[in-house]
Amino acid sequence: MPVRSYSNSNIDVLVHSTASEALATLEPYVLPKREREANIWLPFARKLRKREMSVSSTESINPEPCLTGTFWLSVWSTSAAKERRTLDMVVACTSHHLGNYPIFLYSHHPASRLTPTFLNQRIPILVNRLKELVSCSRVFSVFGPTSLTSAFVCEWTERTGVMPERDPFYAAKFTTCTLKTLTPPRTAMPEGDVMRLAEVADVEAAAVLCKEFADDSEYFPLELPDALKEAEELVRNRQLWVYYMTMSDGTQELASIVACTRTSENVAAITKVYTNLRCRSNGCAERLVRRVCEFWLKEAGRQYVVLFVAHDNEPAEKVYNHVGFEGLRGRTAEGVEDWLEIGFSGTERGHW
Repeated sequence: MPVRSYSNSNIDVLVHSTASEALATLEPYVLPKREREANIWLPFARKLRKREMSVSSTESINPEPCLTGTFWLSVWSTSAAKERRTLDMVVACTSHHLGNYPIFLYSHHPASRLTPTFLNQRIPILVNRLKELVSCSRVFSVFGPTSLTSAFVCEWTERTGVMPERDPFYAAKFTTCTLKTLTPPRTAMPEGDVMRLAEVADVEAAAVLCKEFADDSEYFPLELPDALKEAEELVRNRQLWVYYMTMSDGTQELASIVACTRTSENVAAITKVYTNLRCRSNGCAERLVRRVCEFWLKEAGRQYVVLFVAHDNEPAEKVYNHVGFEGLRGRTAEGVEDWLEIGFSGTERGHW
C-alpha cells in the first residue's frame, strides 16, 4: 500500500501503515546521525519488520492503520517547488505483549530548533492526522522531547477536549555513555557476588523485581503474572542482566537487574534498572550498569549506551554519573536533552 500523504502549505504528513514501509522511508534520513535519539521507536519498528517479513505468502498484513492500531506518522518540510524535503518528526503508535505503548514523539532536530514558531507550524497538522486514525482513549500518554511533548499536549487537548493529568508521568534526562566516558570500577566486587546475563533459573526472582520496578510508578503497575511474562521474555531474548549479592548468612539474593531492550547498529538502550530494597547502598546497581555498558561498548561494538533518568531520582543519577553517563549532576553535554511524558485523563492506560 502506498504511503498516504496529507499536506498543508509546505508541511507534509505521511502515514506509514507497516514497519517495512516506515523504515524504507525513514531509515535513510535517521541513520546514522540521529540513531541515538531515534532509539525510542527505531528498534521496535525493526522488530515488527522482521515479523512482517516472516508472514507467509498466504497471510496478509492489514494495511489500514485505523484497524490495526499500529502505524507511524512522519512530518516533513518541503520547499516551495516541492523539490526538496526535510524530515522533522516521527510519531509511533505501537503496542506489545503487555498492552499499548504511549505515543512516542521523535524530533529529527535538536531541542534548540524546536521553537514555538517551528512547532506551531507543524503540531496542528500532526494532531489532525493522528486524531483521524485513533480514538482519544488510545492516546493515554505521549513521550518525547519536552518542548515537543508540551506543544502536542496543548494542541491535543484543544482539539479533543481530553485533559492532561495534573502531574507529568515522567520527566527525565536523555543521557549517553561511550567508551571515552565509561569509568573504571570504583571498588572491587565483593567475593562471592555474581553478575551475568540472566538465565531461565533467574526468571521467578527477576519477575519480583520487575513488578517492584513497575510498582514504583503509580501510573504503570504490574500484577505478578504479567511481571513473570515480562521476565520470561527478557530472559528469552537475552536482554536481562542480573547481580547476585552474597548475604551475611552466606546465601545469595538477586540484588539488581538491568534490562537492555532497544538496540540498533550503534546504540543500545538500558530500559530498566532496579535494586532489591534489601540490597541497596552496596554498589550493586553501579557495578551491573557498568558491566552492561562494558558489554555493549567493548564486546558488542556499539558506540553509545543511552538511558533516561528521572529528574527527581537523585540516587539513580549518582549511579549513572559514576559509570560515565554524560550531562548529569549539574553538568552539560552535547546531545543530553530533557524528555517528558504526559498522561491524559479518562483514557485506557497501556504499559511500557
